[in-house]
Order: sequence, then C-alpha cells, then structure tokens
Amino acid sequence: MTDLTIADIAQALGAQAYGDVSLTISSVQAPAKAGVGQLALAMDPSYGDALRDSAAQAAIVWPDADWQGMGLKAAIVAPRSRYILSGVTYLFEKMPEIEMGIHPSAIIADDAVIGDGAMIAPFVVIGRGAKIGANARIMSHSTISEYAQIGDDVLLYPGVRIGARVQIGDGFICQSNTVIGVDGFSYVTPKPGAVEEAKKTGQITAATRTDGFARINSLGTVVIGNNVEMGANCAIDRGTIENTSIGDGTKLDNLVHIGHNVTIGSTCLICGQVGIAGSSVLGDRIVLGGQVGVADHINIGSDVIAAGKSGISSNVPSGRVMMGSPAMRMDLNVEAYKALRRLPRLVAKVTALEKAVSKTDETK
Repeated sequence: MTDLTIADIAQALGAQAYGDVSLTISSVQAPAKAGVGQLALAMDPSYGDALRDSAAQAAIVWPDADWQGMGLKAAIVAPRSRYILSGVTYLFEKMPEIEMGIHPSAIIADDAVIGDGAMIAPFVVIGRGAKIGANARIMSHSTISEYAQIGDDVLLYPGVRIGARVQIGDGFICQSNTVIGVDGFSYVTPKPGAVEEAKKTGQITAATRTDGFARINSLGTVVIGNNVEMGANCAIDRGTIENTSIGDGTKLDNLVHIGHNVTIGSTCLICGQVGIAGSSVLGDRIVLGGQVGVADHINIGSDVIAAGKSGISSNVPSGRVMMGSPAMRMDLNVEAYKALRRLPRLVAKVTALEKAVSKTDETK
C-alpha cells in the first residue's frame, strides 16, 4: 500500500494529530520494536518506557501522554484505544492478492451468474444456477454449490465450502476450510429409544435398546445476513425443514459449530469452540465466550453474555450474564464457588464438633 502521512491517518481515524503531521508511515509496530517510518501503537501508559527507548518518531498514544518528552516528532491521541486499533489495522491491512477476472482453471457452470469485478482464483468450483455478487473475491479451491447466492464484496479464503441453496448477504468474510450448509445431525429410532427414556426416568432398560437409527434428511438451507464474518474450520448445518439463519453483523471465531435450525440474531459475537445444538434460538447482541455449549431447543434472549466454558441447558432471559456449567447468573455462580471453597473448613469444624460431642457423651 502507499505510505500515509500522520495527517492522513488521523483524518481516517477521526482522531487528533500533533507535531509534524507530514511524517510518512509505511507500517505499524509494537512500541519496543518501532523504528523510523513506523507508527508505534502505544495506547496505554504501560507502553511509555518501551516507547521512550525505541527509535520511533511517531506513535498513537493515550490521552495526556507527554509525547514530546518521549522523543516523538508526531503523535495521534487515542481516546478509546481498542476502537482506534480497529481503524489502524484496517488502514494497514495487506489484503490477499487475487488476479482480476476468472482464472482459467476455475470450473464454473454455464448458467452461473458472476457479478462485475469478481475475482475468482485457481481451482474454484461454482455450481449451476449459483449467483456471485459484484467485487467478490473467491480464493483457490473454494466450492460454491448449485443455486447458492452470495452478495457483493464477499471474501472467501482458500478451501471454503458453500452448500446448495445457501444465501449469503453482502460483505461476508469467511476464513479457510469453513463449511456452510452441511447436513444436520438428526436421527430417530423406530420406537422410543434409550435417550428418551433417560430423559424421563434417568435410567436405561433393555426395552429401549435399538438396533439402529433412521436418518432425518435436511431439506432446508442456511441464510446469512450482511457483514457476517466466520473464522476457520467452522461448520454450519442447514435446517431440517426451515432454514438455519445468522443475522447481520454477527461474528464467528474459529471452530464454531452451529446445529440445524438454529437462529442467531444480529451483532452477536461467538468465540472459538462454541457449539450450539439444533433448534436453539439466540437473540441480538449476544456474546458467547470460548467453549460455551448450548443445548438443543434453548431460547436465549438478547444482550446476554456467557463466560467461557459455560454450559447453557435452560432458557436464558434477556440481559443476563451467565457463568458455569450448568450456567447460572454470574453473581450466583461466584457465590456458589465461594461456598464450595469454604466446604473444607466447614467439614473440619463439623468433625471437631463431632469429636467434642463424642467426648462429652463418654464422660457422662
């Protein structure tokens, strides 16, 4: 990319710049490693010493920082550092290189529709009736199955698999080896089986043993809104009858599994190794920490946060902060943990009391 001046960067970030704003910047760097031509990211006072000892001439600094005292020629002030970081990384991102047009090795059905400005890399396969939006960037070895629809300005990294009839909105970004629109994990026994008996009675008897399972086929698909992002190695099951759906602006980390018929609202954040079982419904603005598990047919309201490794096995009202397995309100979980920590002392006290009572009985 072309070098930017401090003035250019500050304007793009909507931030205030000071000093020699004509300095040119080619990249960003951590304070301790930053040199001439690099913008040091020192957005917290804890970076002050490292910045002072570096060769950096310009930095993004925290409010009220003595940037001149740290030997800088220019500074940009970051009132909210994490938000500023988002803008900086956008400015200096090195996008994947794909040649314009369609590579000769790509296999594209005759009736597939390819939007203007699309870039399709080697060995991509696009099925019959598929529609690809304008300016899409589809990297090598990706597969888009029959009648799938993909919006404008989409970026698919190598090896992404888009299933039949999947519908994806604009601005979608998907990392490598994610599969969207696979069969749901749905089976049934000819007669009431061991799982059903266990749920009702907590036991398993010979009467409910089965010799096999009948497959319930997946007739639905997956519908994804605008500006959704998915990490690597995610698996999104298509619906059984109705569709699996993911709302606008929702972001999935690596290794996330979304079961069949699941509905996820808008602006949700789903961290790595989360699993959401079939037919669960999640509202808007939900955050699920790493390794959270959601049981099937669960309803989670909007504005819910679940801490990492929480196991959600019952419905959650809107606005709750959940923790633990089984998940409960965070304040209750913390109190339960404190009580658990007190148990050894309580047992010791009870044991001492038992001994005292026993000695009293012996003296009678």
